[in-house]
Amino acid sequence: MLNAQLKGADLTPFDLEVDPVRLGSFAQATGQDDPVYRDPGSARAAGHPALPIPPTFLFCLSMGPHPMEVYERLGVQFEHVLHAEQHFVYHRLAFAGETLRFKPRIADLFEKKGGALEFIVWETRVEGEDGAAVADLRSVMVVCQPEWRTVQPARPFDVFTVGDALPGLVAGPITRDTLRSYAHASGDCNPLHLDPDFARQVGMPDVIAHGMLSAAYLARLLTRWVRQEAIRSLSVRFVAISQLGDEVHCHASISDRFVLHGESCASIELTAHNQRNEIRLLGTAVVALGCHPLQSTHPASSVSAAPPLGSFRDFSIFSRSDRT
Repeated sequence: MLNAQLKGADLTPFDLEVDPVRLGSFAQATGQDDPVYRDPGSARAAGHPALPIPPTFLFCLSMGPHPMEVYERLGVQFEHVLHAEQHFVYHRLAFAGETLRFKPRIADLFEKKGGALEFIVWETRVEGEDGAAVADLRSVMVVCQPEWRTVQPARPFDVFTVGDALPGLVAGPITRDTLRSYAHASGDCNPLHLDPDFARQVGMPDVIAHGMLSAAYLARLLTRWVRQEAIRSLSVRFVAISQLGDEVHCHASISDRFVLHGESCASIELTAHNQRNEIRLLGTAVVALGCHPLQSTHPASSVSAAPPLGSFRDFSIFSRSDRT
């Protein structure tokens, strides 16, 4: 049982300089072909002072020098932990060469299924050197026994209307080399993703893919169509595990248009499934409509049709709304 007295406890803050070489490795590992994320000259030509940090890379940085601290404080064996949800709220872009300060805390602890599933909610404020907010991260981790590890699947921008689909993206298939490259670039070297013997010891048939790798593919879909500074928030929920050999088919649809803080915005419904049409991730993003969409220069072969809006319904055991 998780120690409820640690709810609200601060974890060790740390400062980290963003390494442009690591950003380049991350771009390569996630198949990012936009030169803005790979070439400093292209980034400057796009109006940035240096390479921008991709939308999901802040999570990689947030693991910092002590990635196991939260589990050590709670007395949790990390091999029993799976990533259930990841949320980002962006206040500004951050760039290579900046020194960022990370302030993590244990925001919440709760259980479901009579204690068979325990949840750790881990929040991190990211600040610049001036102390101003860069982003807020919210990670939901589930501590579960091996029999719970296989999760069943859950069921110009201003010219788009509600229900329209954005061009999709297909990545993969996921290989051992893919996982090694992502582990090196992200810093997530959990043996569950790299060591087949370890994976089998904890009840898996083989190594499994990083959930945040698929999240990075979804972020690529967004940044292929709109400049990153237009992304106001991004949230993903990991519905099921991606295996070796899986392709990741990413889709996005406009689900709503609204005004937020005086700014015209669109809500984007995101899904990722494998080649067998099994859902792996569900997500949402909020995008400002004032930023002009990018003109796609990507080959048509990398574009796939999106499923109709509302095709999927949420049956995930990770839903916070029902703590049974």
